[in-house]
Amino acid sequence: MAHQAIYRKWRPLVFDDIVGQGHITQTLKNQIANNKIGHAYLFCGTRGTGKTTCAKVLSRAVNCLDPQDSNPCNECDVCKGILDGSILDVKEIDAASNNGVDNIREIRDDVRYVSTNAKYTVYIIDEVHMLSAGAFNALLKTLEEPPEHVIFILATTEAHKVPQTILSRCQRFDFKRIRPSDIILRMKEIAHGDKLNISDDAYELLGRLADGSMRDALSILERVVSACGNSITAESITSTLGISTAESVFRITEAIADGDVGKIISVIDSVMSDGKDLRVFIDSLISNLRDMLLCKISDNSPAPLDYSAEDMVKLKALSNKMSFEKISHAASVLSDAQADTKWVKSPRIIYELALIKLAKPEFDDSPAAVLDRIASLESQVANGAVTDTSSLSNRISALEEKVKNGVSVPAEAKPEKKEPEKKKAPVRLYRPIPEYELTSENPIVKAAKNWENISRIMSNAAGYLKPALMNRQITIDADGIILMFKPGEIGSYNIAVQYKDKLNQTFRRASGTDYIIKLAYENELPDELVDFWNLPSPENNSESNNSADSADPLENLINNFGEIIENSDESEFIEYNSSQDSFSQSSFDEDDDREEFLEKNEIRDEDENN
Repeated sequence: MAHQAIYRKWRPLVFDDIVGQGHITQTLKNQIANNKIGHAYLFCGTRGTGKTTCAKVLSRAVNCLDPQDSNPCNECDVCKGILDGSILDVKEIDAASNNGVDNIREIRDDVRYVSTNAKYTVYIIDEVHMLSAGAFNALLKTLEEPPEHVIFILATTEAHKVPQTILSRCQRFDFKRIRPSDIILRMKEIAHGDKLNISDDAYELLGRLADGSMRDALSILERVVSACGNSITAESITSTLGISTAESVFRITEAIADGDVGKIISVIDSVMSDGKDLRVFIDSLISNLRDMLLCKISDNSPAPLDYSAEDMVKLKALSNKMSFEKISHAASVLSDAQADTKWVKSPRIIYELALIKLAKPEFDDSPAAVLDRIASLESQVANGAVTDTSSLSNRISALEEKVKNGVSVPAEAKPEKKEPEKKKAPVRLYRPIPEYELTSENPIVKAAKNWENISRIMSNAAGYLKPALMNRQITIDADGIILMFKPGEIGSYNIAVQYKDKLNQTFRRASGTDYIIKLAYENELPDELVDFWNLPSPENNSESNNSADSADPLENLINNFGEIIENSDESEFIEYNSSQDSFSQSSFDEDDDREEFLEKNEIRDEDENN
């Protein structure tokens, strides 16, 4: 017979064998006993907590011909057929690889057929959160009202990814992380069945390494059995898995408490020479600091920690040796060091520097390190280690003052906040028009007064300029028109900047002048702008206004001719008639029949012939 993994070989066959989930198994047993079985279940929880195992036991229990206290008997034909896979009424589907709409449509079509050998057809969909949105939608109606002979059991490790419409149609059961004591109890049963000799400290180490997962504990056990045989100790587990021993963690914690830098370097060298992963070692050290904090704050009641009696004595001794501030500061510094080592090839130097700072807090000027030093001095005073407290008091006062003012940024070094000054208009941005030229007959003044028509013509020529032109407030200077943008109109301003050449080109065509268009935010311009609507008329210019020679070309262009402006593709033209306010577009077609233009010589020849 082929080798079978320990966690598969010892998979529970009845509800009573499922470890650490009594609140769920008892509820399911009551439903089966009272014949109140649900049509859809959702099992949620972290890996290795028994979700799939419970689903398989439930699928046999609801179909068992001779249930024993609501547990499947595993002896009847139906139970045996489900176990060996000969009965196909229990179907296990992996949603990670069958997550499409077509896969769910097959299930929806199959539920119409009654079970062949069992009372219920059970669909176990594992990792259901991997289904696509379309697959969830296809499952909704069937999940809400399945046929009476169908039961759905959904399992997931990430319940937050399951849509609420699915959650509301299922009975939800949350599987808890299994306590180390429950894991150890189950592993002792397995060790007795497989004739394994496991020491007590090895059981405790396996219970901690499992991290609440029964499957992880059995997988680690199988790996150690393969390497070390049937006799297993804590040392064999640490050597096989490449993890640090508790002794190394205690030694380096004690070195931090004593300020022994040499001992810290020695322990790191030992860990590296033994081939241990330094990141895993720091993880164990942070976990140890966390347990020390629990011991520190639970003096009257024992902390809920899984340590041997000997290790518990060491842990409490170390927690009493270090202040609360020092322990919390150490955990914070090591966590930051872990984050920093993600981007470096050799993390050893970063971890060593962090540990040296913890051992020698005078090398660290951070506020947390200063608080650590203050707590250490207070402890020395309380224990009578310091007799002359006058200088010590002064030092503590100085340190407190540092903390108040901020150690990293002194109060006097902080930059003063200044009120934002209004921007002055750059010389190039605004060039004032001389007062003697500011008259109603100035060409740029006339163009500004006619801006509504000019901007409409420009927008028709290039539609993408509309955001920068239409309903735009303007002013004038010696160079031309200035488009004014509000501070929040960043998009329109950027469009105008990008197409500034096109703006100037179309403006010259539409206005008949050589002026340009400039761009500015309102707060970049002077407070006093030109009021071009109320400018005086020049003296003694009535005759010149009536003469054709002095007539403004822009007015003649607007009053007497239709504007011909270039379209955005520069291959066609749009003719605009201001009186009719309508547009017509024309282009030459090379294939159209039209009269050929004649040269001057050809015209003369025609006249002589006639």
